[in-house]
Amino acid sequence: MTNQYDIIIVGGGHTGCEAARAAARLGCRVMVAVVRRDRIGWMPCNPSIGGPAKGHLTREIDALGGIQAVVTDRCSLHVRWLNTKKGPAVRALRAQCDKPLYASTMQEILDAEPGITVREGVVTDIVADPDTREGARRVRGVRFEDGEIVTARAVILATGTFLGGTIFRGEERIPAGREGEAPATALSDSLRSLGIPLGRLKTGTVPRVRRDSIDHSSLEIQQPDPSHPGFSFLNLPPNDLPRMPCYISRTTARTREIVNRNLHRAALFSGEITGEGPRYCPSIEDKYRKFPDKISHPVFLEPEASSGPLADEVYLQGLSTSLPKDVQDEYVRSVPGLERAVIARYGYAIEYDFVDPLAVTIWGASKRIPNLFFAGQILGTTGYEEAAGMGLLCGINVARYLSGAEPVVLGRDQAYLGVMTDDLAIRGVSDPYRMLTGRAEWRLLLRFDDADRRLTPLGREIGLVDDERWSVFQVREKSIKDLTAFLHNTRARFDAIIGEESGGPAVRPLAEWLKIPGVHLEDLREKKLLDRDYTTDTIMTVEAEHKYEGYLTRQQSEVRRLGRAEHIRIPQDFEYGEVSSISRESREKLERVRPRTLGQAARISGVKPSDVAVLDILLARRSG
Repeated sequence: MTNQYDIIIVGGGHTGCEAARAAARLGCRVMVAVVRRDRIGWMPCNPSIGGPAKGHLTREIDALGGIQAVVTDRCSLHVRWLNTKKGPAVRALRAQCDKPLYASTMQEILDAEPGITVREGVVTDIVADPDTREGARRVRGVRFEDGEIVTARAVILATGTFLGGTIFRGEERIPAGREGEAPATALSDSLRSLGIPLGRLKTGTVPRVRRDSIDHSSLEIQQPDPSHPGFSFLNLPPNDLPRMPCYISRTTARTREIVNRNLHRAALFSGEITGEGPRYCPSIEDKYRKFPDKISHPVFLEPEASSGPLADEVYLQGLSTSLPKDVQDEYVRSVPGLERAVIARYGYAIEYDFVDPLAVTIWGASKRIPNLFFAGQILGTTGYEEAAGMGLLCGINVARYLSGAEPVVLGRDQAYLGVMTDDLAIRGVSDPYRMLTGRAEWRLLLRFDDADRRLTPLGREIGLVDDERWSVFQVREKSIKDLTAFLHNTRARFDAIIGEESGGPAVRPLAEWLKIPGVHLEDLREKKLLDRDYTTDTIMTVEAEHKYEGYLTRQQSEVRRLGRAEHIRIPQDFEYGEVSSISRESREKLERVRPRTLGQAARISGVKPSDVAVLDILLARRSG
């Protein structure tokens, strides 16, 4: 094994996998350092991929040439469309996956890349040049627990919850990166010695119960979509795994009584955990503490595998906890359908170190050490989709950094990936960051169906979109143009579409009828007015662009109006401290964040609009 690489990636989770494959595809020699090879690509928490905003991220990863969507489609057991009765901005897929198969599929994809080497072992130190006054400090590689030093031109830390990780379950305290795996405590110390600012965050997972101990007859069943739609734009054929339902139950007054009676035993409230937990995925004890009058909380029972040992386990989404085992036994059995449930694995909370994202550029590089990069949960995110998206962008940008190319920075109007990276770089985090559709100002422009139209040409330019994917994209573009032309050139009576007489003109182009509320392209297909089949994605794209044409035009106009500030670059050596005409608070905030553009400067909390206007004038003078 060579000890000289272009990139060393520490961590083989969703972040590390996307980063490794992207960088290798772009010509880099990559080493992935993992504690256990068989845990590469593992889903340590829920078995799900997707949902509103998160599914959008998965789609964007796919559009750029990443792998999360492809792996999901090969391993999905249950797929459903969500928010079908709402607008297209929040419509998305969600899938439950076969977790062991997901990991093995991801491992096969990485093994197939000749530029990737996997090395088992615990990384204890970042090896860096001595600190000097001349130029930025640089890393040279990493040191493993056995003393071996492996060198590289750049290092990416994608360590998830392993930095200083501690599991909490009632009175139990277990040093771990996740259950059964040792934490990377020494690596935290190494980062501190390099001046990298660390904080603490908390997340957790739920109890899993034996399938044969569940009374399914008392549960609401949730069947998968019979067409088994896929995430990837490659339109892969449906996998041959069994289609498995999910089930829904709800907590009861008895659940609340048990949890409240044992709050003093929850590690979350005992003072042991200092890090903030995820705001939008709280533990069951946090739910009852924050919402004491709300008795009923949904519990989703999700399959974890179709075969093997995990096939007998069911994930109880909604019951995340830091309570001790005996309390978990009691409150789980207070949920209808789980009265005789046998817990196969107990839930737990985990606290871990993270790097302050304000100390990192929007493309993932340390502001102190330009060839040390971070991505995923180490930067304060939570969720597989957020992790994979950041890993993909980091892999791309480290490869570009090593080749001397400009980093790829996505705009907030271009992708949810752009919203996420901008939020982290400009606003930082106080609790684990989860992507939500409400975080995007232009979410009608960032739909699930059109991610390829927004990003695949960029992926082709970067070098990640191969000929097969590019050909699929071009075929879809032609299909969209053909369907659009058909709708404008084909005229029909209104009653031929919805079976009622209209008070307006008897005959209009189909494109005009499509704008009427309640009329959909599927109606035209049922009425035999469409002369050929189109993919679901094409139907969704064309319908959204016609039905919401006015809103889309308005948002695009607003993006152009505000776009000037996004294109005004601020030199990274700009001396904010010397600008007395800007308030002290704004100077301090600008100096800490060091925004890349005037638009980013305007989004920093505490920076006054009047100070942004002054900065605009100063930048204009400097460039003119």
